[in-house]
Amino acid sequence: MKTFLTIFAVFFILCLVILSSCKKPDETGPIIYLLGVNNQILEANQTDTILLLYTKYVDPGVIVEDNVSDLENIIVTDDSEDVLSVTTDGYLKKVEDVKITYTAKDEALNVSTIEKQISIRNISQPFAGTYITNRTSMYLPAVANYNSIVSVDGRIPGRISFPKVYNHEESSQSVYFRIVADLYSPDLSTNYSAAIAYMGTASDKETPYFLDMCYEEGINSALDFEYLMISAQPFTDNLGNQYTISGVADPTNNDLPYSRIEYLDGSNTIKRIVLELNVTKDGEYTDRVTEIYTPL
Repeated sequence: MKTFLTIFAVFFILCLVILSSCKKPDETGPIIYLLGVNNQILEANQTDTILLLYTKYVDPGVIVEDNVSDLENIIVTDDSEDVLSVTTDGYLKKVEDVKITYTAKDEALNVSTIEKQISIRNISQPFAGTYITNRTSMYLPAVANYNSIVSVDGRIPGRISFPKVYNHEESSQSVYFRIVADLYSPDLSTNYSAAIAYMGTASDKETPYFLDMCYEEGINSALDFEYLMISAQPFTDNLGNQYTISGVADPTNNDLPYSRIEYLDGSNTIKRIVLELNVTKDGEYTDRVTEIYTPL
């Protein structure tokens, strides 16, 4: 009887070894779920994220699950530090579209990935678009309406670019200049910052007032701006003439700029953008110009 039990035990152990060796290997990678700001799992159509230029990206992260490995044994990494352009202080410094890739590896070395689309946009984005432009000046003849595509700056928040300012003919050549204008509010920073222009706070010109705003909040707040600050900007035309174009200030009202954004009554719908400019040529006063941009 003892011999029989010994033989049975050996047989049982052998069966266990055989069954263990026949166990199917783990060939399934972890499942990765993207999280939103409230730690909610995002659906496939919710994974794109729009951020404001010169804010700090806070990654909600991911959660993972695996058919075999315990969660603490799954290695999760991402490449956000490689794909996002940030300043030394961690501010997003460039208007761009990037993809952050998250990678999860289980104990069997199975690897899974998932991507999140990140779009960085300038807070001045609401003012970009195609406008009908009309120019009047003291010395040049009035011009018929022409289309002009207004764009936003890729690095300075609150900055707008106008591509065909002071469009005219000179010595049978077409002359025009691309100038930039900065959103301006007397309630915020009135001191210029090389990094963020006039988007600072009243107490700190280097800290953007919209730092803690989401994209939608920032865009809505941009439509409260009424003024555009236009610093002196030098140009050389194709004929070698040296021009400087600058915004006109109101000396009777704390030097507030005359250049402005006008809205339809009681709304944040842009009615028109008005640029009030002084032009000098070769160091001498040349013209006083008004350009009106009406959205198409």
